[in-house]
Amino acid sequence: MRPERGARGPVPAYSRERIAEVAIALADGEGIEAVTMRRIAKELGTGAMTLYRYLPTKEDLYAVVVDQALGFEPQEPTGDVRADLATFARRYRETLRRHPWLAHAVASRPVMGPNMLRGNERDLALVDGRGLDIDQMMQVVNLIRHWVTGATQAETAEREAALRSGMDRATWQQRMGPYISELLATGAFPYLERMVREARHPSRDERFETGLAVLLDGIEARFPALAGPRR
Repeated sequence: MRPERGARGPVPAYSRERIAEVAIALADGEGIEAVTMRRIAKELGTGAMTLYRYLPTKEDLYAVVVDQALGFEPQEPTGDVRADLATFARRYRETLRRHPWLAHAVASRPVMGPNMLRGNERDLALVDGRGLDIDQMMQVVNLIRHWVTGATQAETAEREAALRSGMDRATWQQRMGPYISELLATGAFPYLERMVREARHPSRDERFETGLAVLLDGIEARFPALAGPRR
């Protein structure tokens, strides 16, 4: 809420938004650890001390970067709460997938920026008007956020492991084959054997949609007023 410029002095050469754009590009390409004032200043062709006039502390930079990466996309309630919550979950997943570092960032601390706050208003509106109190509304919205965050972190970790090792899932399974065969030969791991023999190993998208359906079933069972079209 601090003004970007004082009442006097020259027009600023940069803005918090522009600084955040550069920081997000660095984080997307090299990880959040690469985001420093010195590195951002290098990308902008200026000195680090210049940028501290816009964002005096690392916490200020972090807050602005996370909030800008979250962004804000409107979503009006349709009256079908289940469909609306599914859209919300998929939209949030795509935001986190665009910025692989963001899931950990939002899970580690709240950022009370304008995009996050407007997004909170938008998401709570999806479950309003069904007789739930504000605590119950927050439980539903936060349950979906937390589940999507965790699911996306798992996806990101799997992709990063593949990049580090140079092995995709199929290559890794082939490498582990002899070890798994030895384990199965002991007869001590019947469920592992079923996983090897019977499991389909669905895609990430399939796993996400199945988990989302189970989650929404549970929400409707806990809060029956959310099931069906809005009355």
